[in-house]
Amino acid sequence: MKNKITIKIIRNLLTYFSVFLIIFIGFISCSSDDKYDIINSIPEHEHEEISKIVLKFINLTDPTLVREFSYQVKEGTTELPLTLVNIPTGTYNVETYFYSAHGDHIHDVTDEIFIEDAEDHFVYYQKLNNSQINIKYAAEDRVDAQGRKLGHKTLWNVPKEGGMVYLYLMHQSADKNPDAPSAGQLGGEIDIEAHFEIKTD
Repeated sequence: MKNKITIKIIRNLLTYFSVFLIIFIGFISCSSDDKYDIINSIPEHEHEEISKIVLKFINLTDPTLVREFSYQVKEGTTELPLTLVNIPTGTYNVETYFYSAHGDHIHDVTDEIFIEDAEDHFVYYQKLNNSQINIKYAAEDRVDAQGRKLGHKTLWNVPKEGGMVYLYLMHQSADKNPDAPSAGQLGGEIDIEAHFEIKTD
């Protein structure tokens, strides 16, 4: 009788141990899988909401004359601010940089736009009100796989009268024509629109 009770206790212990072992192995396996899934489900920086543009002006005849002007859209607003660009008359190499808010910091997405996603992007500069500012896409401008210039580096000739320039970052535009009469003629969507008023010192 005593032996039967002992055997029964041992069997019960083995059963409990087996159940515990199965649950423990399952937990470890699930935890590992969950950890793997979490690591592999961390989203990459999409940076879909571009909120800041910086124009860097470098005077062609005097490279020490460098000025930067920021255009920034406030979060939660649909208003388009006007950035004043105040520079001496002359010819400038102009570099355009794009930034996106990510969490609590601003992230430079310029390379993502002009290198990683070059096929999908194009910067169009529209002169308003018969502006005499002359804007050309620079020889060293970045290009897509088809050799089309993208508008990262441009050459601006700024006369005394100054003028208004609207900048459009186009997404998947059907055409990448810097001489188009308007952004609407290019097709695709506008990722961000920026307004600049150029005045001379």
